[in-house]
Amino acid sequence: MTDSTAADKLRQELADIDAEIAELRRLGGDAEARRSQDGPESQGVIEPEELATDLTGIAENEAVIDTLTQRRETIAEKLEALS
Repeated sequence: MTDSTAADKLRQELADIDAEIAELRRLGGDAEARRSQDGPESQGVIEPEELATDLTGIAENEAVIDTLTQRRETIAEKLEALS
């Protein structure tokens, strides 16, 4: 594989990771927004199980984002080394 081909592949990986991180952040924001809608003024009642599920999902989402961010940094370093 030539340096140019390797660099192109790494750039594509970075773009894919960036897109995935953006989508996960959007989903996390949606979950946070849903959670904040059920404040004291809300007429809806959140069941404890639903709240626990939402909080677990948010935490898992953040963990995946952290992993993808670390992977992105590693790929960016490899790309920089090729330059």
